[in-house]
Amino acid sequence: MMRAKALPTVVCVMIAVLLALPVAAENNGTAISPAGATASPQLKAGRAGVCMIGAGLASTLLYPYFEVDLADPNGVTTLISVNNGLNVPVMTRLVVWTDWGIPTMAFDIWLDGFDVQPINVRLLFQGIVPSTATGVDLSAFPFCDSSPPSYTNPALTNVEIQHLATAHTGQPGHIDDLCYGADHGDNIARGYITIDTVDQCSDIEGHDPFYTPANTSYPYFAEGGAASGIATVNNTLWGDVIYVDFNNDSAQGSEAVAIWADDAEFTASDIYTFYGRHSAYDGSDERVPLPYRWDQRFLNGGPFAGGADLIVFQQPHHSGTSPISCVDHPGWWPMETGVNTLDEAAGNIETFATDLFPLVTQRVPISTVGPSYDFGWIQIQGNTLQQMWVQPILTAGGRFSAGYNGFPVEFLCGMAPPTN
Repeated sequence: MMRAKALPTVVCVMIAVLLALPVAAENNGTAISPAGATASPQLKAGRAGVCMIGAGLASTLLYPYFEVDLADPNGVTTLISVNNGLNVPVMTRLVVWTDWGIPTMAFDIWLDGFDVQPINVRLLFQGIVPSTATGVDLSAFPFCDSSPPSYTNPALTNVEIQHLATAHTGQPGHIDDLCYGADHGDNIARGYITIDTVDQCSDIEGHDPFYTPANTSYPYFAEGGAASGIATVNNTLWGDVIYVDFNNDSAQGSEAVAIWADDAEFTASDIYTFYGRHSAYDGSDERVPLPYRWDQRFLNGGPFAGGADLIVFQQPHHSGTSPISCVDHPGWWPMETGVNTLDEAAGNIETFATDLFPLVTQRVPISTVGPSYDFGWIQIQGNTLQQMWVQPILTAGGRFSAGYNGFPVEFLCGMAPPTN
């Protein structure tokens, strides 16, 4: 079998505004006004609130949002890449999650030194995944002799492909008639993606994947050192994400969120870590947590007459990741945030409802938030001190567009999560 060709990319004209460079900052952000948060996080063993957030090499990459129009091949899609920043080969595991934070698909990607692997997320919903290890000696990695990342496409069955579509569009699951995500009333698949460095092969899983960070019955992460789990501390990955809308001649991009790992810094129990909700915050994933308060400008008019959106990703404290009856909501729903805006003259503070960003990941127009002015800045804070990532998106009616990361101002490193 020959190595699969690189997946398609898009040639487009786009303005990429990348503002969020690596930051090392204390918890010194100032709220516009009380945002309805619970008590300030309590300091535990760890970095005492100092975090490096931004572009860099990492053990986990977060692509905080994707959208794919399943009905229109020229509709919206999302392009990502995962890249090896070092000249040492690495095995990785990609996991697809719904906007309720439920894993639906997982497979391995082998990266040679300085390798680049592009992925059109649309193809994943057709069961087509990159085949990356044909002819590669993977004898040093357990289980790769029987389950190498050398896939024959489509790598999913028709039933699994149909189930993936229903799970990510909020419809009753094709396999189990349960719901995995929110129903937005359209045929656009939504969710987010993570990619972790790992030390073994785990094959491709197209329904109810077992080998993911959400599974604590098998040591994907293991407390006391990454060597006892599948995931590793191996800060070598970098990547990017591009949101493409062919019909409206629009594309925006940003770097993937670099979740770096430190097996000395984040092993204490009862502190925030990125995947901590899945293991009762025992420190076993050893990955830096995201901030919980963000500031960002918005331009909802003028040259950006197409409008401004906010991509907001957040981690609930609730550990549950199982599908539920379609008449119910997840136990954490809705996620609550404090939302305030300020105009460009530093006046006219406005405060908004706490349920504007109810999901684990979403893309919400500024017009839905509803400030009375078109230009200003917005502050978003997790009301239960949940981890968050924010990306503003600006469009100009098919002429140009921009995407960039927001500005984090309050961090959670070394802090204790809520006890309830």
